[in-house]
Amino acid sequence: MNPARRFISEYRDIARTLEARDFAHLLKETILNAPAILKSRNLTAVDSAMSRDMTVRFGNARLVIPLQEIDSILSSIRDNPTFGNVREMYARNCYLKHLRLERPLHAVLDLGANRGMFSLLALAELGAEIAIGVEPEPLYVSVFQLLLGANQCTKRRAPRYTKYISSPSSERANPEKNVSIQTICCEQAIEHFDLVKMDIEGGEKDVFSEPEWLRSTDNITMELHQHLAGELSLIPAALDRYGFTYRVFDQQGNSASMQTAMFLVASRTGSLVG
Repeated sequence: MNPARRFISEYRDIARTLEARDFAHLLKETILNAPAILKSRNLTAVDSAMSRDMTVRFGNARLVIPLQEIDSILSSIRDNPTFGNVREMYARNCYLKHLRLERPLHAVLDLGANRGMFSLLALAELGAEIAIGVEPEPLYVSVFQLLLGANQCTKRRAPRYTKYISSPSSERANPEKNVSIQTICCEQAIEHFDLVKMDIEGGEKDVFSEPEWLRSTDNITMELHQHLAGELSLIPAALDRYGFTYRVFDQQGNSASMQTAMFLVASRTGSLVG
């Protein structure tokens, strides 16, 4: 997709997500930051300018996102502006647009939960009874609690592990640092997950090296980090072994090869679409 078409497509998606006043502010800031956008070839300058409290639409849900307070909390670790997450996760719908899931879900596992914006989506739009997050950065805990409070979601429905997700072998080697999906299932009394979302910055190879957790998983949506994890052919091999159908996509959502893909979506319940 050429840059102009990509820009138009992205802003069309954002327009469906934001309230009119916030979209008007976005257009204003885009014009004001046009030189920085052209120089960097990304929207980081606009994301910074959009650090303001807003309500976003996703399906039937209205999600309150206090961006200004979130970005203030995360300034100490110099994290990216949170509006970039709004664009990717809610406007572009990078994780769910190739899945048709029957609501409400029972259990969702959010691996690499970060701020908890996907966990919030699982609770508010997918109707999950429980959305379990795993995220090693402790500062994100306070951000997630802020999101839960702003959206009247109880902590009981959203337990969180401040650890790295890992294989059982890695967990046994360092249980203070790592947790496996098998342990989460046991501790949370979960027999199976309707959906596992994964964005674990190169930890994919370890998690899929012992893929027995796939027996208790219906659907998977994940971001791939081959530049960090290395060659990932073990993932499709594991998915084939456990009866999943899967598709892989590039950053713009176009079909891709496993070697060039950025996203993978898998299902063994016939939930893949598009």
